[in-house]
Amino acid sequence: MELIDRVKKILEKYEICNECLGRQFHDILPRIKNREKGKILRTYAIINSIYKKEEIKIKKTEKCYLCGNIFNKIDFYIEEVKKKLKNYEYKTFLIGSKIPPELISKEEEFWEENGVDFCEAIKSSFNREVGYNLKRMTKKQITFENPDIMAIVDIEKNKVDLQISPLYIKGGYKKNTTKGKVQKIIENLLIKKTGASESIFYSVGRLERNVKTNCYRPFVIMLRNPKKRRIGLKKTRQEINKMKSLSVSTLSYSDKESIEKMKMEKITASYLVTLKFDNNLKKEEIKRIRKKLLGLRNKRILQYLKKKIRKPYIRRLKIKIGGKNLTLDIESTVGFSINSFLGGKSKPNLKKLIERDFKIKEIVLKKYRKMKTHEMYS
Repeated sequence: MELIDRVKKILEKYEICNECLGRQFHDILPRIKNREKGKILRTYAIINSIYKKEEIKIKKTEKCYLCGNIFNKIDFYIEEVKKKLKNYEYKTFLIGSKIPPELISKEEEFWEENGVDFCEAIKSSFNREVGYNLKRMTKKQITFENPDIMAIVDIEKNKVDLQISPLYIKGGYKKNTTKGKVQKIIENLLIKKTGASESIFYSVGRLERNVKTNCYRPFVIMLRNPKKRRIGLKKTRQEINKMKSLSVSTLSYSDKESIEKMKMEKITASYLVTLKFDNNLKKEEIKRIRKKLLGLRNKRILQYLKKKIRKPYIRRLKIKIGGKNLTLDIESTVGFSINSFLGGKSKPNLKKLIERDFKIKEIVLKKYRKMKTHEMYS
């Protein structure tokens, strides 16, 4: 069928707006807007019929059969999206939509009768019209991969919903106290500065409340529904470092992949533990304790933590015993609970091994280390 005959057939059978007429032939010349293309095709069909002295009975277009006149409300939808976005900071965005099911059904039936080879779907056309007009007004960029914000226009309900991409910030912190969870300090400050609704803290291994650190513990914080995405990380770091309880080495913007990378890395953690006994240890007792503890080198232990069984691997263990003191230098795979090992739900645990009561003077996380390939299988 010739193009002009196809256009005439559509105009004679359907009440159709220029936008929907044009998008049936979108791929023929995509650079011309569908509305303009539709107007050209409608005008040409009339002129062609007059020239050939043929009768053409074009349906009136009070209400478009295909779109229900939603394209006449484009400016309204753009304004609704702008209202929703005004409280958010973003560089990139994307427009999505919920098209009424009856319009989708009509479009599919229309295609079956009139062909689908050049057409553009109503959803695609609508999203582009709203998106490119918004881009021109806001000077923001449209991106199809990981936009800062996606605005979804619900045509049936005349409302706009936002899907806001999380903001990821990574860094490293040093814990200088045994009181409280210092990571909450970092989270709360970032929530306040970004206006996020909540945060999730990801880090390497376990860091228990009574453990200090001599190293910086790497972390990534995911902030959900942030209103601000650029908060001045240098100044934020300075604010944190004024506190006595912790210090932060660096802060930088990150992404979801950094969390996955952190989870995949094989890391060991080294602890320096100082214990104190009520009485001095005798030589025979020192010998017995040393032998039992050194037997843990390169062994797995069972730990029962929050209804989960963990099997951390003790890679290295150094012991220093003298008088009333016992110092342990332990390197283990991450996930190891030092407190569980000392006297909790571990098999074996230190208390049962040495058969002596003790007090914990200090636990210090010394460093993290990436395991070498050959260590992972030894």
